[in-house]
Amino acid sequence: MTTDLIPSLRSQIDDLDARIIELVSRRAELSRQVQEQRIAGGGLRLELDRERAILRTYATALGEPGTSLADAVLRTCRGAL
Repeated sequence: MTTDLIPSLRSQIDDLDARIIELVSRRAELSRQVQEQRIAGGGLRLELDRERAILRTYATALGEPGTSLADAVLRTCRGAL
């Protein structure tokens, strides 16, 4: 078994992780803006139907672990309840 590819593969994983962090940060900013707009319009900060739809999307795409990932993304992006 050869391990010559491991450094290259790990580098690609590190690059993907950096992009994921960047995307989640951008998502959090957009989520903050949506929350501000919703509150300014007299609505609630949190929309449970929207969150359930996001959880379903991740679960459909990634299986059961997708639900945990979606929950982590949602908690990171929405802030404290």
